[in-house]
Amino acid sequence: MLRVWVVLVVLGVLLGSVACAGESPESLSLAFLDRIRRGMYEEAWAMEDETMRSLLSSEALKSLWEGMTRDLGNLLTFEVQRKEQKDGFTLVFVLSHFERATLLAQVAVDEHQRISGLYFVPYTASTYSPPPYAPERFREAQATFGLPGFELPGTLTLPEGKGPFPCVLLVHGSGANDRDETVLACKPFRDLALGLAREGIATFRYDKRTYVHGAKIAQMLPSFTVEEEVIQDALAALEFLRKQKDVDARRVFLLGHSLGGWLAPEIALRDGGIRGIILCAAPARSLPELVPEQMEYLFSLDGTVDENEARQIEAVRKTVVALQERALRDDEAVPYLGGYARYYYGLMELRPLEDVQRLSCPILVVQGGRDFQVREKDFLLWKEALSSHPQATFRWYPLLNHLLVPGEGPSTPGEYAQPGHVDETLIRDIALWIWEH
Repeated sequence: MLRVWVVLVVLGVLLGSVACAGESPESLSLAFLDRIRRGMYEEAWAMEDETMRSLLSSEALKSLWEGMTRDLGNLLTFEVQRKEQKDGFTLVFVLSHFERATLLAQVAVDEHQRISGLYFVPYTASTYSPPPYAPERFREAQATFGLPGFELPGTLTLPEGKGPFPCVLLVHGSGANDRDETVLACKPFRDLALGLAREGIATFRYDKRTYVHGAKIAQMLPSFTVEEEVIQDALAALEFLRKQKDVDARRVFLLGHSLGGWLAPEIALRDGGIRGIILCAAPARSLPELVPEQMEYLFSLDGTVDENEARQIEAVRKTVVALQERALRDDEAVPYLGGYARYYYGLMELRPLEDVQRLSCPILVVQGGRDFQVREKDFLLWKEALSSHPQATFRWYPLLNHLLVPGEGPSTPGEYAQPGHVDETLIRDIALWIWEH
């Protein structure tokens, strides 16, 4: 069951519902969460609107919630933290205290008192403990960039001293990520920004479109794809960076983490001016292909895969085959995975292993040995595809998990709830590679 909460929390799968008339957005949000907490999945499903009912059955909701609570512990208490108006919706933020972690549930309520969206994001206190390798002195500038109507805030981190500096654009993995790519207690992109600043290298990180404009994007379904989710904004960020006086426009690199790594070859080809790309924990296979493998790994952590878990894995495999055979309509909800077929078709239409061979720029591929979301098989596929590339470099780090944080033993989603920092050796290796190119 562990894998399911990864989908809900890390990938930001949306749930939705219809509300009861006459209640405030806050009480509606709490009532929906309470039904889920109490195991009233049919009742919760009955609250969903037609679109979300097609995306998430009561059985799927049960699997998601049981997976979260198995790994994070029971949901002990929850309370409304705040609400705000955005894009015609009331967003209600509910602080949700599990036994082993605290998440922030974001509930969208429309003008007709219908709950139109729910997703969990990591909750972090206002304080952040910098890694031991953080520089004593550096500069940060806040900026806004992006397409009209989808402007995004970001942070340009600069080393001490006089520029212009080489700069790395950080491109997120899946889900509604903030600029730090916060996952529970970890902030890998902030760690990378601080670590690279110490090495004399600038970085730019930004809040993802799905994080800033989630309500707008919900209205774009089912046509929403990675083009709108990632690619357009990454290209806009590269253009923005080359205009900054503290950035050496001839030395702009792209670091793609997870999904960002899968998309990095496409972004680099379309941009045409990137100095080099860094693939961190980057899948060489599309997301649907990875999910059954992730589920099997996580279900087996307790030493066995029971009959119910085996049925879930097989059901997801059948869904993946249906996607590979394009047996679903573009606007058809995808069972178990969530979202619409068009999104997954967009991912599967990409050919990163072929595209990466067309790049003439330097390429660095780094992978952690404890990563259960992207496996050694993917690392070897990149290595094979780039075997003839004259400027391809590969680095394997046995102790790192998917967030590039070191640890011991089998990695689990619960590990992300423990404070940790991106490995210092990895950061130094990336910096050395950048300076060499």
